[in-house]
This record gives sequence, C-alpha cells and structure tokens, in this order.
Amino acid sequence: MNSPSPRSSTSSDSFASGRASPINGFDSSAALIIVPDSEDSDTPNGGVSFDFSSEDDDTEDESDLQLERIRDSPIPPLSSISVFLYLLAPFTKLGALLVPSADLPLNVALPAFVLFAVLAAFTRQLWYMLARYVRRADLEEIVLETFARGRGKETRRAFLRQLVRFFTGLLRVLVAALYLRFSVDLLLPYSPDVLAISARAITTLILAAFIAPLVAARTLGSRAVIYASWASIAAYAVWFSCTAYMHAKHILVPVAESSSLGTLWHGIPAFSFTFATMSTVPLYASLKGTVSPLHPKPRRSQSFKLLSALSIAIGVAGNLPLVFFEASPKPPQLPSTSLKTTVAVLGAASLLLSVPSLVITTPQLPLPLSIRRATNFPLSKVLVYILIIILSVLPMSITRVGSDLVLLLAFASTYMVPALLHIITHNFRRPLSIVIPPTTPTMSSQLSPSDSANDELLQRKERTLQRRRLGRRLVWDIGVWILLVPVGGGGLVWAVGRMAGKC
Repeated sequence: MNSPSPRSSTSSDSFASGRASPINGFDSSAALIIVPDSEDSDTPNGGVSFDFSSEDDDTEDESDLQLERIRDSPIPPLSSISVFLYLLAPFTKLGALLVPSADLPLNVALPAFVLFAVLAAFTRQLWYMLARYVRRADLEEIVLETFARGRGKETRRAFLRQLVRFFTGLLRVLVAALYLRFSVDLLLPYSPDVLAISARAITTLILAAFIAPLVAARTLGSRAVIYASWASIAAYAVWFSCTAYMHAKHILVPVAESSSLGTLWHGIPAFSFTFATMSTVPLYASLKGTVSPLHPKPRRSQSFKLLSALSIAIGVAGNLPLVFFEASPKPPQLPSTSLKTTVAVLGAASLLLSVPSLVITTPQLPLPLSIRRATNFPLSKVLVYILIIILSVLPMSITRVGSDLVLLLAFASTYMVPALLHIITHNFRRPLSIVIPPTTPTMSSQLSPSDSANDELLQRKERTLQRRRLGRRLVWDIGVWILLVPVGGGGLVWAVGRMAGKC
C-alpha cells in the first residue's frame, strides 16, 4: 500500500484567512492558503522541513513510520560528532591519495580541485533540500516521490525501489572491493613472496580477516565501527603529514599508483572522486532522528548544513596542499625504504578501515523469505563480504574495467542524480503545496469586505516574499542545469569516449 503524499493542500496544517470550513476547519475557497514551516526560509525552493513531529494525524503516523525505519536501518540516529565523522570520511580516501599523482599543471589542477569542492557542497545542499521538500528519510523514498508519487503505481514503485537498491548496493560493493584491492597493491611490494600461493591472495585474506569483526557490526552506530572510521581519518592525517614532510625536505613523494586502476583515474577525474559521497540523505535523517520531540528545534551543533559545510572545509584543507605538492618540481632525493613503507601502510590503513562502513550500509540481498526466517545469521552480509573479497582478487584486466565503472557510478550518483531529481521535482511535477488556488467569482461574491481585505493582504505579502526568493531560485535552477548538462553529461560522454579509446 502506497504511503500518502507528504504534503497536501487540504492538510489540517493549512491556514486561510480565518474562515471556518466544514471539512478542515478552514475554508478551502480562500484565495491564499499558507502552509507554515519553521525552516521554510532556509529552503530556496520553498521546501518543507523534514520534521518527525506534526499535528496532523496522517503525517504523525507517517513520521513515526519513518523514524522507525531510521532506527532499524544500518544508519540509525547518530550524534552530531558521528554524523560529522561520516560526512568527512569520504574526503580522506582513494581520491585524496591519488591527488599527488594527478600530473597536471597548477593552473589546471587548482581550478579543477576547487570546482569539485564547490560542486560537492552544492550537491549536498540539493540532497538536503530534496529530503526536506518530500519529507522522506532515504534515497529510495525520494526517488519514489519523484517518479511514482500517488496511488495506483505499486508496480512502478516496486520496480524503482529494487532499481535503487541494486545500484546502491552495486556501487558500495565495487568501492569496497576497489579499496581492498588498492590496499593490497600498496602493501604488496613490501610483502614476502616466498610461498607457493600468490602473495596477493594471502595478503587479501589477511586484510579481510583483520576487518571481519568490524564488518560483523549491525549499524554505523557501533562503537567499533566509529572508532575504526576515526582511525581511518587519523591514518590519512599521518599520511598527509609524512607527505608534507617529504615535500618540505625536498624528498621525492611516492605517489599511490596502482596497476589495478583504469584509464579514467588519471588527472581531473581523480578530483571528482575525491569529493564523491554516497550517504548524504541517510546521514541527514540520522541527525534529525536524534532531535527530541520535546525540543523540536535542533541545537546549533545539530545543524546538518553546518556539519556538512565544516566537513567539506576540513576536507579541502586536508587535500588542497597535495595539489601544490604535485605541481612542484620533482626533487632528485629519493625517500628511504622505511619512509616509503610508512607511507604505504598509512595509505592502506585509511582505505582498509573504511571497508566495514561500506559493507554495513550495503542493502541486503533479496534472499527468499523462508531462508531469512529460518536463521538470524546475517547471511546476506556474509555473501556480500565474500563477493567483495572475490572481486578484489580478479585478474588485472577485469579490475581495470571495474575501477572505471566505479568512477562512473560515483560520478553519476554524486553530481548527476541529485540535479536530475531536483529538476524533475520542481519543474515537471505538481507542487506538494498549492499556495494560491484560483477563486471563482461566485466565491468572491460571498466574501465579506474584511475577508477580501485579508486575502488581498496575504496575497500581497506572498508576492513580495516570492519576489525576494526569485533571485535565489534562479541561481539554484541555473546551477542544477549546469551541473546536469555540461558537468554531468559532458563528463560522462568524455569518460565513455576515453574508455572506448576515442579520446
């Protein structure tokens, strides 16, 4: 059964100019219907707040259902510091390790890096506005509200739900396999090769066994997973310090190159992956799920926009110097073996310790209901983890193609999908709140002079408010179209052409 639309013009939250109605207590023929929203001024497109409490009975039941889903999801209600941790973590992974090997002149590398940092902030704000506008807690529900809103579309909704889960799981599995593979690539030159079995297979199994207890955690709220994520960021911070030290001492900085990466991982595309994110909406819902019903207005530390901006700022500060390191002349002095080993271990640790969070947030496999009821053993998670290990030891030719696919999926999901959903929701779908419905002459003739004056005053105030917001709306509309067509579409065409050997 479909859930009702998140906002309706006949909602009991709507207000008119004060006339009673036999249906909702207000006259639906009023010339202006106001849908109050405490945070509406923060949303450029007039979105509604993503609030889990409402005076409307249907909305209250729906909010309770969403809150229950969040509590049962792999990303439960988290503290502000934990949400900040998971917002910052993507900026300290593979893309950051590849920045020194971009091999681009500074006048190209610096603008490209800044561009993708700005786009990361822009797309996070898009997800934030979409979540508030449709009042939904995850990507699945946002997609369903965009393409299959209303009743009588059960088949389409079921198909879209499975499609979103498939691509979400595919991206997380491939990224986890790539991180595990790259960690092995970093450590393999320093691993003994004295056994009959491949050193890669042995190293992969050792690393997989090392993080297996973390993978067994049920949610990102697990203390072990949180500590591992902090350790991953700390490993990157030490790696960055070692890199800065070598640059300051005119020592050749060892770049994190890997023969497992495809043709797209050189130059500007590495910058796009540096700022790629996958869990913006669930983390926002997780943060909102911690707001007490008795104190619905969040504290400053619980502002998602503040945490997101702070994480991006720190991510830029922790990656931007690498652009200058790469662009500086290569010094002749070579690093010592111990220094190279330290850098490799730190880089591998930063990637390896992020694999558990990817596995935990991967959607469950569609196993038969009889199997799921027969045991409490996390069979889906175990199968996913085994699949990740198998993918990480595939032949190099397959891994290169897979790594390019990872980059394409991450690029599309980060930069193109939110822009597409925003455009469809606000330009090709009926608005969720009807602000000024037409008033028939018959209705107008029945209005008292005071009612007409009140309606006219409210309409005048609404027009003034809309004019003030017009500039911001134009900026956002232009921004999403630029993000979708020149940046997203152009980048995708270039990537496909380069993979096909035509660029």
